Amino acid sequence: MYGPFETLPFSSYRVSPLGVAEGKYSKKKRLILDLSAPHQSDIHFSINELIDKDTCSMSYVKIDNAIDIILKYGRHSWLCKYDISNAFKNCPILPSQWPLFCIKWEDKYYFYVRLTFGCRSSPIIFDTLSQAICYIATNNYKVNNILHLLDDFLTIDPPHAEGERSMALMMMIFKRLNVPIAMHKTVGPVTCLEYLGIILDSEKNGSPSTAGKG
Repeated sequence: MYGPFETLPFSSYRVSPLGVAEGKYSKKKRLILDLSAPHQSDIHFSINELIDKDTCSMSYVKIDNAIDIILKYGRHSWLCKYDISNAFKNCPILPSQWPLFCIKWEDKYYFYVRLTFGCRSSPIIFDTLSQAICYIATNNYKVNNILHLLDDFLTIDPPHAEGERSMALMMMIFKRLNVPIAMHKTVGPVTCLEYLGIILDSEKNGSPSTAGKG
């Protein structure tokens, strides 16, 4: 974010309100830029209304995808989890679009230069980075069975394989791409971990336990 400014360095711009949203799985509260404001206005369109909804639709990974792989491999399957730190902040906004991402706080102006929470297109734009990471891992380094939901990644290896290999290769890929990792959320190789709010346990009767986080 750039600022503060007494006046913004743009001839025309849009100032949107700030809000707070709670993460679905982490319950962490995030600051968002409410680009859906003004709501239900017949006079002014919001920024999100100007973004084609169909081009931003996504199909997300399901926890069943991970369960199916663990069931296939059976007991003692190795699980590794990785989380990109400050996910959206890794993707820049085109300078020509900076005027659309402005806020006002305590009589000063600021504008975002990185993807923001609250923008309709942010998830699918960020997901292109995640898909590229998965492609590189699978095709260049033979990391099989890699799943992701935006910034949350999971690799699954059979019992006879070395889970350490997947962990080492993924960390190398993130480092080479200069993608920061939240180390306190990075886990593995283990046989039990939490992913997307679900406990996956490859030790329990050869299948995962899908108990909630509580």
